[in-house]
Amino acid sequence: MANVPPPSSVPSPDPTPSRRASSPSILRLRAGLLLLVASVVLCGAGGHFVARQFGLGIGWAILLAVVIWVGVGILIARLDTRLFFGAAAVVTALVAYFVYDFSASALGWSSGVSLVLALVATLFLTFTFYDFRRLKHELRLWAYKR
Repeated sequence: MANVPPPSSVPSPDPTPSRRASSPSILRLRAGLLLLVASVVLCGAGGHFVARQFGLGIGWAILLAVVIWVGVGILIARLDTRLFFGAAAVVTALVAYFVYDFSASALGWSSGVSLVLALVATLFLTFTFYDFRRLKHELRLWAYKR
């Protein structure tokens, strides 16, 4: 019994069982969700527009919006990485140009301020498209687990 260490130097076991590091939830706030919400709004506007053109009611507008949204979703899901980032680059360049042009000409702000706003819009859209691509990948993995 002489070789027994004093109780204060004995390491105590971890009170919580060790778990593997869990990944963050797929439902966390993300920039890609903004793009998803924007697609819902745009498809809703498209469905409403088509329904109005043919003199249809709100039920048809909702149905057309869902059909457009599903069609766009299938198209986006089938895009490979190069086409997705190519389309993202085109949309980002157009938005940057429109932000610069609107703030410089319509609002009459200086070129420097307009350029900074265009750069901020470019950075925001670049991150949004990148995060949307990651979100799409995570949703696909989540769906295959089910």
